[in-house]
Amino acid sequence: MPRVAKPYVERGWYVSRPHGVYLRLCPAEDGMTEARRVLKVRLGELERDREQSGGRLPAKLTVVEMMALFLEAALAEKDGDTFRYYQRWCTEFAKVYGARPARGVTKADAHDFKMRLMRATYTQGKQPPRSYSPKTVNHALIAVRRAFNWAAQTDRLPAGRNPFAGVELLPVEGRQRVATEAEYQALLAHCTDDAFRDVLVAMRHTSARPQDVYTLEWPMVNWQDRLWKLTRHKTSRTQARPKPRVIGMNAEVEAMLRERMRRYGPAGHVFLNADGKPWTKDALGLRMRRLRRRAGVRPDERGEQFVLYTNRHTFLTRAGADPTVSHATLMEVAGHTDPRTTARYVHAAQVAVADAGRRVADGFSTPAPASGG
Repeated sequence: MPRVAKPYVERGWYVSRPHGVYLRLCPAEDGMTEARRVLKVRLGELERDREQSGGRLPAKLTVVEMMALFLEAALAEKDGDTFRYYQRWCTEFAKVYGARPARGVTKADAHDFKMRLMRATYTQGKQPPRSYSPKTVNHALIAVRRAFNWAAQTDRLPAGRNPFAGVELLPVEGRQRVATEAEYQALLAHCTDDAFRDVLVAMRHTSARPQDVYTLEWPMVNWQDRLWKLTRHKTSRTQARPKPRVIGMNAEVEAMLRERMRRYGPAGHVFLNADGKPWTKDALGLRMRRLRRRAGVRPDERGEQFVLYTNRHTFLTRAGADPTVSHATLMEVAGHTDPRTTARYVHAAQVAVADAGRRVADGFSTPAPASGG
């Protein structure tokens, strides 16, 4: 007859191990009565999970084993950038909780991991240590949450037992900086690399993401209709029915691409670095940081740096301010699948709405003010 699970104190917490499952119940100061109450609830949850899985619990994976399986699937199913993003934060989580049973990770552990990231610092090159931005902390939480979701969806964890499910993300203001023409011209004037100059021209005059630029291949360029047709893009893997993304190119971008074709030929990637190899995300980011320092382009009043993505935000902000561009069309231009994401770029259109209202009001005759006395 199996032994009855009981709470016991370990490192300041009441814990238990029913069926070999590690359960963290409550702080020791809460007392044995509370520990027994929580244990009873958790035992009921385990029994429900056992019934849902055909009378057995999922395999007893450690966090390290679960993350390794998740990353193996991500490597096969996702693009390189997404895989590295998952790899970075899943590895960071496993450094702390790797030896723990994956089923034993609690919501308290998830919140502790969040607080750990909020207090942590990192170094980049010879720069002084810096704290992670709220956006970076959110990316980490989303990545680890995705790993636990995947484990539940593949029956490696009980359904509905993702410890990161209720962890609130940090408030993030979002990208606000809009590039001025003077800043763009300063970057061009100080850019000594023709290959990167072409990237700047493409980013300034299209709605392309950096990923769209460095993955663009010549068969995706439609000269007749003056557009790029991207079959692989950020949202193609998340759409129920993937469809290509269309990016229009104006005369300046078209002339630049024709010159690149003349110099490098119509095969392979469109944008190559000075060594004739495709750009990478990190290489573009590093080149942009060095260029803005040379050009004297400093952070704005909110402290936001001019990054390569600033060009896309500028393009979409201008499109959102154009009253002739509908919200549905703006979604297609941006390559968004969620209308709420596109709505962030429509804030500038409020000025156009107000102007239209004033023009209508000015069309009415205004009666002269009544004379006094």
